[in-house]
Amino acid sequence: MKVAVVVQRYGADINGGAELHARYIAEHLARHTEVEVLTTCARDYVTWRNELPAGVEQIGGVTVRRFPVARARDVHDFGRRSTTVFTRTHSLSDELAWLESEGPTSPALVKHVASAADVYDWFVFFSYRYYHAFHGVRAPWPRARGAGPDRRAGRGHRAGDLSSDLQGRARADVQLLRRARHDPARRRFRRSARASSSAWDRTFPRVPSAGRFRQQFGIAGPFAIYVGRIDENKGCKELFE
Repeated sequence: MKVAVVVQRYGADINGGAELHARYIAEHLARHTEVEVLTTCARDYVTWRNELPAGVEQIGGVTVRRFPVARARDVHDFGRRSTTVFTRTHSLSDELAWLESEGPTSPALVKHVASAADVYDWFVFFSYRYYHAFHGVRAPWPRARGAGPDRRAGRGHRAGDLSSDLQGRARADVQLLRRARHDPARRRFRRSARASSSAWDRTFPRVPSAGRFRQQFGIAGPFAIYVGRIDENKGCKELFE
């Protein structure tokens, strides 16, 4: 069996939430079957500039195949289009234009997914709101479930129509990541959690202790912990204020 993990960025030093999850999945599966990661040449999730060479390399025992991004993100164009699709009545064409503006726009990656549909037995896409995931899920029809007739561009669409269409076409539920945040990892991945090599066993203490944490870091008064990127889009501005 051969599995393709398709993700917007990939590398040992790229630690976005979805990207790190994709790497954990790829490295875990590679111990059991043949895995290739299909990704872009971008490192920066804001600009999506091509910074890494196109082609094939090995990272952590996994074959990684990179494809160029057609154009870097224009943040002003993306901001204007975001305002349209999230706050105003708009067309499906507006949503598709927003998706392309958001990036990483890599037709070469999507073309490879479409042309290699018979090479891979399974495609695992990260993350559902990006160009490569929407167009990639629609490309390998032998490996995906159809969702009925295509929607036509027209007025009166609400934000989220594109993601609804993607969910209908993908065999797996693209809301898995969202649901997993609310479910204990050990309940959802009980078998993996028992293995000493699982990501959560390496990362989290088996018996959490606020007192031990306070002592280790010399904290006496009230405190808050934020785990994530320092990014205004994540709400950090409001958090710090």
